Amino acid sequence: MAERMTARIMAPWLRMVTPVTSAHPHVLQRSRMALARSANRIALVWALRGTIATALPLLVLPIFGVGLASHFITIGALNTSMVDVGGSYRNRLTAMALNMVLSPCSLFLGTQARATWWLATLLMLCIAFGSGLARAFGPSATPLGLFVGIAFLIGTHVPAGQTAPVQAAALYCAGAMWTIAVTLILWRLRPFKRLEQEVAAVWESTAGLISAMRALEAKRVTVVKRRRLERLLAKRHHELRETVEAARNSLGSLRAEISGPGTTTAQLMILVRAGSRVAQASVALAEMHLHKSQHDRPSTERRLLQAIASEWEQACRAIATSLLKGRLQVSLDPMRSTLKNLTSLLGGTHPDMMAFAQAVRNLETAEEAANTLFGSEHHATGVLLPPLTRTTPPGKALAALRAQLGWQSAIFRHALRVAVASASATAIMIKLQLPHGLWLPMTTLVVLQPEFGGTLTRALQRTAGTIAGAIIAGLLLATLHGDPALKLVLIGLLAMAFFVQRRQHGLGVAFLTPLVVLLLAAGSGDPWADTLERIIDTAVGAAIGLAAGYLLWPQWERERVPDQMARAIRANRTYLSGVFGALSSSAAAPASLGELRRQAEIAAGNAEAAFQRLLAEPRVQRGRITPAFAVITYIQRLERHLIALAGQIGAVALPAKDVLALSRRLEIALEDVAAAVAQSCSPPPCPAFDQPLGRLREALAREETESGGTVAFLLGRVVTDATSLHVAATSK
Repeated sequence: MAERMTARIMAPWLRMVTPVTSAHPHVLQRSRMALARSANRIALVWALRGTIATALPLLVLPIFGVGLASHFITIGALNTSMVDVGGSYRNRLTAMALNMVLSPCSLFLGTQARATWWLATLLMLCIAFGSGLARAFGPSATPLGLFVGIAFLIGTHVPAGQTAPVQAAALYCAGAMWTIAVTLILWRLRPFKRLEQEVAAVWESTAGLISAMRALEAKRVTVVKRRRLERLLAKRHHELRETVEAARNSLGSLRAEISGPGTTTAQLMILVRAGSRVAQASVALAEMHLHKSQHDRPSTERRLLQAIASEWEQACRAIATSLLKGRLQVSLDPMRSTLKNLTSLLGGTHPDMMAFAQAVRNLETAEEAANTLFGSEHHATGVLLPPLTRTTPPGKALAALRAQLGWQSAIFRHALRVAVASASATAIMIKLQLPHGLWLPMTTLVVLQPEFGGTLTRALQRTAGTIAGAIIAGLLLATLHGDPALKLVLIGLLAMAFFVQRRQHGLGVAFLTPLVVLLLAAGSGDPWADTLERIIDTAVGAAIGLAAGYLLWPQWERERVPDQMARAIRANRTYLSGVFGALSSSAAAPASLGELRRQAEIAAGNAEAAFQRLLAEPRVQRGRITPAFAVITYIQRLERHLIALAGQIGAVALPAKDVLALSRRLEIALEDVAAAVAQSCSPPPCPAFDQPLGRLREALAREETESGGTVAFLLGRVVTDATSLHVAATSK
């Protein structure tokens, strides 16, 4: 009911942003189902658990006469909920358990050092250094290190005489234990739902990619509009890569923790692979249609192509919905019927038909996996919580830490930066006895990221969010102080904070700040004067973080972008070798080609992400971005053309000698470009591709099929991409 009401409220705004047209009939439906999408459901479940763990102590304990003590329990519950950032069950539970032990100890140290500025500064230096090094242990350890440091700062802010240090630490520990208990209960109720949501996100992203493909063919567009649609297609492809990798990682971690056949995870992995292959077919189809006008086709053919693309998108969304609702709601009959009519019109060897046939085969595989997943076996597994077995060998964590203990390590330099900046902010807070000075070092600790661009973004988000949250807190404390309605409003804001925190940090801070103000300050004094002081302290803390990120041993992204681009070029070179090797045979593509494509997509995505981080850094530190932008663009084009070419494997059989000759020259050219990009120098002269390419085109002309023309076109595009990459690297 809440989802329907929210969607109904959002629908008019969504209509203004994206008008619903006949070419996009799914837009209104997507707006109505906004909260049913996987990412929103994951956030909603996380928000529900975090709100239960945090709000119950705040509401219930004061009824039994536990006043200020309930605040420490609530803080422990809140911070432990924030530590749980996902991953395998073992990693999540380990992070929360370590927070239950380390944060109370850190809070106790803070209470002991609050009266001596130099001791507090020294301890904060050590704790913040450890907080920064925690990144070496992976994503789960990053928030753990952060909240251990925040617990120390909270300890320095506890007024002497109100709560005994040992009692404060024990209450924090009790709040952490309560959160772990709530988490385990919810895990036992539905341990695999998170995985189903992540797999559903793969299919939803696949549907988004198909929607972008359909937009390219919906109507005649200008050149500028077409370029925008191409960028949208690349964006959807990047989002799909991210969701596939997230689902693979989660399924792989959980599968390692379960002994026995693991029917559920096996079927979910099949669904991920099927979704990835359906997306591959859509990329191949989009690339083939990108350079030819669909409006030159006969009207019957165009109508059938539009119909089957629409049914394709709807089938992907139906699979995502089935995963979320736990019951099969997929029917491939409309798509099969349209495919049959289209085959009669175009023939089975037409390139479009091969792409659609590949999509239908993988959709049928997904349908079979979903049938198994939602059968009686799935509902009566008897597995309430997977065993929390060790998945990594002993000593791996220490080895990961030792690998970062050197000046060349970005994590080591980040840890030093965090330590010096946070310790300096702590010294200012205690030395000047700022009444709300806690916000100063806490902001510095939170905003500092390994790269300056991330620090700048987090500083702006944190400052804007805290200003908005402090104003909300001032209004609430001025109007509802002492009223139970205050806590109810704060709990509503808390639920919203949990819901948006992972995707919109600034908005999450705005919703969370009023509760933190209540827990740490209890609204003492003039609310508006307190609000102004918190805003000033936050701004100063963010400024210290920005200064530290710029001045203290920074590692600028321009130093890492060339290596990322070189890796992407080499991954595409390896994929190219596999694709060309399979083109000389009329057999289907080998299974190993899918993994090579995946590695090329990951490497290209990493290079694109590094370039985006480069753009977030100061202009004087970026270097020349135009050549880097050109290299990234042609890497992405080469990847798309290779995926489209791989879709033609088996349709034609090319002369092995000529294929090998062209493949070797392309591989040499790409390796030269990769080495030149990595070393920031010009590559050797580009090899000549005309002779082997010309012989292959002659062989394809004799095929007398449309597949031959498509393969000839794509081979030319691959050669053009390699040549363009060489030119871009030469200009560098």
